[in-house]
Amino acid sequence: MHKALHLLTAAALAGVVGLACSEGVAPSTDKAQVLAAEREQLGGMLDSAFGTEGAAPTAAPLLAAAVAAPDTAPSFWGRIRVVPGGPLPVFHRDVTIVGDTATVEHDITFTGVFLVDTSADGIFNPTAKPLHDRMTQHAVLVRDRTLRYGWRVVELSPQDWTVVDPAKQTVAVQEVKVSRNDTLLIDVTDPAALYDVVKRIPRFHVGDTIQVWARVANTTNSGFTPATFVFLHVHHWDPIVTSWRRVEMQDNGDGTYQRTWIARRTGRDRFVVDALDAATLLLGSGDNYRTNEVGIPYRIE
Repeated sequence: MHKALHLLTAAALAGVVGLACSEGVAPSTDKAQVLAAEREQLGGMLDSAFGTEGAAPTAAPLLAAAVAAPDTAPSFWGRIRVVPGGPLPVFHRDVTIVGDTATVEHDITFTGVFLVDTSADGIFNPTAKPLHDRMTQHAVLVRDRTLRYGWRVVELSPQDWTVVDPAKQTVAVQEVKVSRNDTLLIDVTDPAALYDVVKRIPRFHVGDTIQVWARVANTTNSGFTPATFVFLHVHHWDPIVTSWRRVEMQDNGDGTYQRTWIARRTGRDRFVVDALDAATLLLGSGDNYRTNEVGIPYRIE
């Protein structure tokens, strides 16, 4: 299905696509203040997109694979979650206020395309397959009238990116550990779990070495070796410009993966562990999009 190249070109011509939304709850003035406070204090930790748009190359390949494998991931692949002229994402931002505490659930669904160039012929000709994604994230705020919007974020969850159809959720990022200069900061086994934004959300300084370790399960049984490819999407990798880089994580051969990166620029964002069933990357067509991504919020100062 070579219409993917046409879609990719259309996306480039369209530039940055604005994401329309429909609210899960029509916000009152207080609810609007909660959402404004959340965005002001967390910034990119709440963003609803990650990675380079479209079929992009993987950066910084591993020097040597820890586990020999007959199947290797193609260089060019990626997602277009919002196709120009296609379905718009649906945003639900549910705010519940009880006394001086507000809980927020973000639930966003996307209907887009997954692009992959499997030809290995030196010609950029990605094909497309359907993508139906959902992202969920949770936060807790308390009333604080000393702040601009009257609310202070106290807890935040990681982001959980899943496929919309539960029957197709055969890949699972079961655990993510994050260390700073060999000191463990956070161990995520449930992406819906809430973490104190001051004491638990990872905080780094420029120059810190960040180790990311992940445990992944895959019950798809596509027949490839390895069964799963795992990548890390990082927004503050480059010292010159803030842009998304995708790097492959090292396969330890036991269902765990790891990668180290260095904090190069200040900012608030998420890095994302992206696990894909091998068929998603190795087969150019078919309705076989099977992935799970966990986004870890962080600050670099």
